[in-house]
Amino acid sequence: MKITFILNLKTYINILFLLLLFTSCSNNKLLFKNIPESLTTGMPEAIITYGDILDVNISSLNSESTLIFSPSTSNKYGYNNISSRVLDGYLVDSEGFIDMPIIGSIKASGLTCTKFGELLKINLKEYVLNPTVGVKILNFRVSILGEVKQPGTFNVINQNMSLTELISSAGGFTNSADPSKVLIIRDANNEIETRYVDLTSYEFINSEYYYLKQNDEVYVRPDKASLAFDFGILRNIGSIALLTTTLILIFR
Repeated sequence: MKITFILNLKTYINILFLLLLFTSCSNNKLLFKNIPESLTTGMPEAIITYGDILDVNISSLNSESTLIFSPSTSNKYGYNNISSRVLDGYLVDSEGFIDMPIIGSIKASGLTCTKFGELLKINLKEYVLNPTVGVKILNFRVSILGEVKQPGTFNVINQNMSLTELISSAGGFTNSADPSKVLIIRDANNEIETRYVDLTSYEFINSEYYYLKQNDEVYVRPDKASLAFDFGILRNIGSIALLTTTLILIFR
């Protein structure tokens, strides 16, 4: 009789837990309320900052004149002590400079890749005939944590990613997410900047946080209902554990 009672009690507890868990999955999210018929926003170009690794592609009709600037071949020309060389790119130091063969130290931070390419082109004219310069950031990445299905760090190949694209890449919101208060953590000129954005309002599309910057971190908070539900589960777990222990002691 005692064994049967304890087994029935355990079955009841398991059913209760399942009901609590399934109940938590019924929360649907609504994004972008009252969207206007037309809405446009400009796509900004990434700004180079310290810690970036730059891929600098230099080409010319005279290909031999550009070999010295290639990370894979410059060592052959005695430029194996370039301080900013990292793998196949150039590291922007804490002062915002990169160190290149022949040209020397040149400031990159604060410029877009296009503007920095134009600056390099001017500095290269003395050494390369009609140079063509392409610059891109190799380590452009953003991170997302919290109430998304696949949190993590994502490399951005095209150097442009919107907040909604990042959330989509992370598998979308969980049922517990609060899209009305998404936190963005940004390193702005060596100062940490935090801002909450409301993804239920289309107005955030026109804000400076619609497009992410390199090294942005995004945190999606759980909604209040989910937090209250979780605390409720904890209270229920404590009550159930106490009740189970008491009943087992009584019927031992």
